Amino acid sequence: MKAPKKALLLVGSPKPGDSTSGSLGGYLLEELEKRGVATETIRATKAVRTEEATEGLLAAVASADLVVFSFPLYIDSLPAPAIRALELIAEAPAAAGAPAFVAICQSGFPEVDHNEVAIEICRNFARDAGFEWAGGLILAAGGMVGGQPLRKLQGMMRSAVKALDLTAEALAAGRSVPDEAVRLMAKPPIPKIGYRFMANWGWRAQFKKRGRGGSLKDQPFA
Repeated sequence: MKAPKKALLLVGSPKPGDSTSGSLGGYLLEELEKRGVATETIRATKAVRTEEATEGLLAAVASADLVVFSFPLYIDSLPAPAIRALELIAEAPAAAGAPAFVAICQSGFPEVDHNEVAIEICRNFARDAGFEWAGGLILAAGGMVGGQPLRKLQGMMRSAVKALDLTAEALAAGRSVPDEAVRLMAKPPIPKIGYRFMANWGWRAQFKKRGRGGSLKDQPFA
């Protein structure tokens, strides 16, 4: 892998506004910019809507030395627009040189093993599309970010911030994602029992606000 001059962030979240995927990928690009790497960001949802947008995506990929793909986990896989974006990239003629490819996957689960299949999908894509696989990061308990800028959450998300700092340093120097960054990113921001308590409290709060009587334990179609 060579030191990149330009990095492209492909945000795979279908959310129309701020997303955790955008927050993680955006922080990494900011750190790469500090190290002299030019950057560009494209949302997968918009890139697959029109022929013109797709052409813009393919042109951006062709001009990048590094592609960072940040996305949420959707039922052990990637969101449909993200999959379509990768298909279009794979179908395009191979660009001169082999861009490096990094994946960042996050989910609401407090364990990282739910995300491992999705990362393997990304690894296979990189191989088949002629990219150079530079590593994958998994963030568990992504709900703690909630689409907020990562710099606002540095205390709570310090392990993820450190992981991305290490990743930016390595990528800018032409190295793959370090094992230490993978370990730090996988470290839960809070103990699992606390995260589950907060998640259950959130479900109950939403039910109380939007529910029309009944109980969360009801099984109307059983």
